[in-house]
Amino acid sequence: MKKLIFFDIDGTIITEGTRHSDRYIPQSCIHTIQQLQDDGHLCFVNTGRSYAEIDPAIQALPFDGYVCGCGTHILYRGEELFARHIEYDLGNAIIADMETCCLEWLLEGPTSIYYSTAPYRTRIRIFQEEHRALIPDSFQSISPEASKDLDFDKFCICLGESHDFDTFRLKYEKSLTFIDRGKGFYEIVPQGCSKASGIRFLEEYFQIPHEDTIAIGDSTNDLPMLEYAGYSIAMGNCSKEILPAVDYVTDTVEKDGIRKAMKHLGLI
Repeated sequence: MKKLIFFDIDGTIITEGTRHSDRYIPQSCIHTIQQLQDDGHLCFVNTGRSYAEIDPAIQALPFDGYVCGCGTHILYRGEELFARHIEYDLGNAIIADMETCCLEWLLEGPTSIYYSTAPYRTRIRIFQEEHRALIPDSFQSISPEASKDLDFDKFCICLGESHDFDTFRLKYEKSLTFIDRGKGFYEIVPQGCSKASGIRFLEEYFQIPHEDTIAIGDSTNDLPMLEYAGYSIAMGNCSKEILPAVDYVTDTVEKDGIRKAMKHLGLI
């Protein structure tokens, strides 16, 4: 039976590290994805990153498509199947309120990543440095005053000094989903969008039974897809919080965890 298989990126198909230059994609992972496709299965990236954040090394992999931005943007072999953009009026209000509430921000869209020209003092500064180096064509630095009518699907915030996060959250909690990544860092997406909604859309699009969907991840932001998929796999270096949601724990990405997982399922 044809399977619909979803892969997280960081810590799943690419190793993690403090420096991007130290990270790599195991050859066993690349060969496994190709072998799965040769046998008729569909392989998708399912990530919190917007499409603009998917660097060339990931795009070069033989995936059938991408579920980007926590389900806000779905692509299949270069064709856009689904898009949920934040409307301009809402986006303008969000940016203004983030500034008022002293929240440092990163806006993630299908073609551009937006950062403020104001100096960053939180961990978003690390992402800013990585994005400037890895995806310079997508990187944009925008002054708060000029941050109007920007195309973005989701965004991230980090709590700066003297922040008023509670006020911001109270205003938007009915229209946005706040994903707590820890240490004052949040991913924020439109209500109704998640890594799980991306799986649901594609299983209906391809008419693949729910029990034939597989999700593989390693961190808490993978929980929606791990809890939803017909069969869920955690990487060997996963966050302990996701263990109750998975059916199987494979090895780490460095130790060919993807290939071992697919062998465990008898798919290769």
